[in-house]
This record gives sequence, C-alpha cells and structure tokens, in this order.
Amino acid sequence: NRETIAFGDRVTLYSDERPFSDEERSLVREDVERIYRAFVDIVARARKLTPDEVDPIAQGKVWTGRQALERKLVDELGGLDAGVSKARALAGLKDDAPLREVRGPKRMVPPLAGAAAAAGWFGYMLEGLTLLNRAPALAVMEYLPGELT
Repeated sequence: NRETIAFGDRVTLYSDERPFSDEERSLVREDVERIYRAFVDIVARARKLTPDEVDPIAQGKVWTGRQALERKLVDELGGLDAGVSKARALAGLKDDAPLREVRGPKRMVPPLAGAAAAAGWFGYMLEGLTLLNRAPALAVMEYLPGELT
C-alpha cells in the first residue's frame, strides 16, 4: 500500500496511481508538443533548415544513414573511423594522433510507460541535442596542440 502526501495542484500529475483527468491530459499533450517544437527548432538551426523542412522528417521516424544524408540530417556517411578522422581534422591534429577512448557513466533510460515517460524521453533527447548544438563534438585526444586556456 502506498500513501501520497502532496501540496500543490500539479504535484501528482505524473503519478501512476490514477489516470489523467481530461485537463491533465491536455496539459501533458501541450508539454509534449512544446518539447517536440523545441526539438524541431534545435534540429533546424543545427542543420540550417527551417522548422517546416524538419517537421515532416522528424515525428519519431528512424532513418538509415543514406536516408538521413538525403534529408540533410547528416553531412556525410561513415563509421567510427571516419568520425575519428574528421574529429582529428577539425581539431587540427595529425592523422596518426593518439586517441584515448573515454567512457562516461551509463545512463539508463527507463522504458516508456505513458505520457510522463514520453515527456521525460523527449527531454532526455532534447538535452543531448542541445549539448551537440552548443559546440562541435570532437574525439578526446591524448594531446591537443597549444594551450588549453
């Protein structure tokens, strides 16, 4: 048995103890739509497209690399080796510059189980896209030319 003590109108909005009311369902839908629009805007800016160009190719669709290239979602095709080579070039390093793989902590995303989890998943994806949009992602090298200051 569980007892919930909460203060505030929306504190238990995402509780799994009861279904959404019509008003709550509407609020959740608005949140998901707002997050989706933010996602489309970030992709549009990063890929130099308009939100109207991104919207039809977004919507939760999954594309192969070639399909993503055709839709201007990636710059070029290639695997890990091509990505490392590109990162070295962008960092101004030699082709044989040593590479050290750094693994971050594993972040487990719980299975989607309703609107709350869906909103959380969109937020998780949006956070990743925002980080990628702020600065070019480069491989971590053993050394970098020049000062790091």
